[in-house]
Amino acid sequence: MANKIHDAFENVKADPALTQSTIRYLEQKRSRQMRFVHLPVYKTLAAVCAMVAILIGVGGYTWMLTPVSYVSIDINPSMELALNRMDRVVSVTSYNRQGAELIRDLRLKGKTYKQAIYMITESGRLQEYLQSEEELVLTLAADSSRTELKTGVEECCSHIGHGSRSVSVDVNVASEAHDNGLSVGKYSAYLQLAQYDDSITIDNCRDMSMAQIHSQILEHEHGSGHGHGSDSQNEQDTQPQAEQQEPEHDTQSQDTQSQDMQSDDTEPQGHRHGRLQGHHGSHE
Repeated sequence: MANKIHDAFENVKADPALTQSTIRYLEQKRSRQMRFVHLPVYKTLAAVCAMVAILIGVGGYTWMLTPVSYVSIDINPSMELALNRMDRVVSVTSYNRQGAELIRDLRLKGKTYKQAIYMITESGRLQEYLQSEEELVLTLAADSSRTELKTGVEECCSHIGHGSRSVSVDVNVASEAHDNGLSVGKYSAYLQLAQYDDSITIDNCRDMSMAQIHSQILEHEHGSGHGHGSDSQNEQDTQPQAEQQEPEHDTQSQDTQSQDMQSDDTEPQGHRHGRLQGHHGSHE
């Protein structure tokens, strides 16, 4: 029986075309299966890469826009530059009407702090204040390690001239200043003046120019703020002494008068003694 079946199929041959098509079918099926197996892996990897790129982009954007230091420019107009870690301007804030007018037409964002400072100080509006011999103060609020930034601000002052000067304060002063509605420069000047005069208020300093605040500070440092009081006290101390000296002169006058009276009394006694001797002589 087995031989008969074998003999029946022995002459059956597969068509070459069918064989090739079958082979192609099996290869295509295997390829589809492989793609199906690896597709989730590829999609996952692509998603992870995209997420990393987004995070890097968002983080970099945030890093670029986060202020870490501040430079205020105060004269009578008061304005402030917020700088990122690359010392570029990320925002500009004015703290009075004059400051707002001065920076209104200036494009300062993205500039280096030196470029921004020069654009402000070389503008026609600010030059008017400098020509009137107002004091310009650049105040840097930054971490103490930012020595290059401090040196750069000092160089800006040397370039500007016109009696400008630079001040450096701790970066924490910036948040206190902003909470009180002042630039770091104006607030720093207020803190210095308040050490000498506890009656001064933030509102007082807000309406004062830097020259006015500095003038009061110098008066206290040189003692002028207390000089009038000392002079008055000296005058009061001197007055009683003068009044006390007058009785001494009166006493001396009285002593002199007493001596004169004694002289007058002595002189008659002498004459009287002479007359007595003369009387006795004549009697003898």
